[in-house]
Amino acid sequence: MGKQLIGACGLSCTECEGYKATQANDAVAVTRVAEAWSKQFGGDIKPEHVWCDGCTSDGPKKCAHTGECEIRSCATGKGYSTCAECSDFACDKLNGFFGTVPCAQERLTKLRG
Repeated sequence: MGKQLIGACGLSCTECEGYKATQANDAVAVTRVAEAWSKQFGGDIKPEHVWCDGCTSDGPKKCAHTGECEIRSCATGKGYSTCAECSDFACDKLNGFFGTVPCAQERLTKLRG
């Protein structure tokens, strides 16, 4: 796999199973991811909600959560690719997320230099 694609929150899109399945154009894998995410997150996630080219990409496919992600919306609203660029880095919203996904914090901290 090529260059790592990092979301505003610090998640690695290129490590995401939904992203991988989309890039492979594998409908069976997308369906498996939807089933797994439905169990993991306690929702009814459909395959059409999974197809994604990465939340910061210019690609036409975006995971259903992309449109409702407050972290992504905040970063893009400020003109940032990731929260690492923000002077309010580690705000309450982001710190709450870091509590559940510490690898995202590590990734963004490294980007801050």
